[in-house]
Amino acid sequence: MRIFRVLLTITVLLTVVDAKKHFISYADMCQQTKEDHCPNYADEVRNLQKVLNADKNLGVHLKVDGKWGKNTQQAVVKFQKHYGIKPSKGYVGRKTKRLLSRKAKGVKLSRVRWAKHSNTAKKCYTCYADFRKHVNPKKSYAVFKDTKLLAQAKHKRKLIKVDVSEQRLRFYVDGKVALDTPCTTGAKHKFEPNTKIYRDKHTPMGTFRIREKIADKRSTIFGDIYVNGRKVYHGDRRKYRGSWKHAKFVGASLKHWMRLTSSGIGLHASKYVKRYPGTNGCIRLPYSVAHTLFAKVDKGTKVKIVR
Repeated sequence: MRIFRVLLTITVLLTVVDAKKHFISYADMCQQTKEDHCPNYADEVRNLQKVLNADKNLGVHLKVDGKWGKNTQQAVVKFQKHYGIKPSKGYVGRKTKRLLSRKAKGVKLSRVRWAKHSNTAKKCYTCYADFRKHVNPKKSYAVFKDTKLLAQAKHKRKLIKVDVSEQRLRFYVDGKVALDTPCTTGAKHKFEPNTKIYRDKHTPMGTFRIREKIADKRSTIFGDIYVNGRKVYHGDRRKYRGSWKHAKFVGASLKHWMRLTSSGIGLHASKYVKRYPGTNGCIRLPYSVAHTLFAKVDKGTKVKIVR
């Protein structure tokens, strides 16, 4: 019995620590508009409400129901104004989440259940209709692959469709879905740690063609800067204000690169695929998916990006 109680206590403590540790990794939270699409996961919103209620500087008494609404948004605005976070519009982005993580000390937070996606992602569906029936496209990390269609893709009509509202990419072969995967597109409010500024980095809508394919590309803009072997900067090299005399730039890895625009927007592999917009404009794909897609498409393959 004593051992059981000890284990139970450890489990509870780890749950609380886990929730606080990952507050910064939560999805952005906001009022849904044509420009802003936030999943507003219930467990994450519930923890947000708990932290806001616990902050005595705010004097708010929100109902902890996990539902994003007018009262929660107004409380966020109050929180942002009190701590000098700009713009104070009730959009819970990286800067706000970072401060919320610090304010969560001593607050018992709920475990975020949506993060447990491994079992769903591993389940295989042989029929796309069955996949659509059982999988929530906005929340699930599950990937659908029709191996027969993919095997025939080389000499067939192909189309890639990126749905920004669902954060999913679908690859069509002769009008049928051969691949359906989660992806991460550009963020409407992208925080730059080096400049402390939020910028609009949303992925452009429209119809494009794959202009370039490089299996092992490195970015010429985003990456790390080293001086005498020590990393001194991470981000957009154009915004680096240090001396370049002994500096060396190492571009970020963009495996299975498929360029769409001359301005540097493209599809590529990444281990940071989330269920909400978060890139600087490019479209991130899971490594295994990017490898498959790279092998099946050609230069000139049409790509539609829709909302």
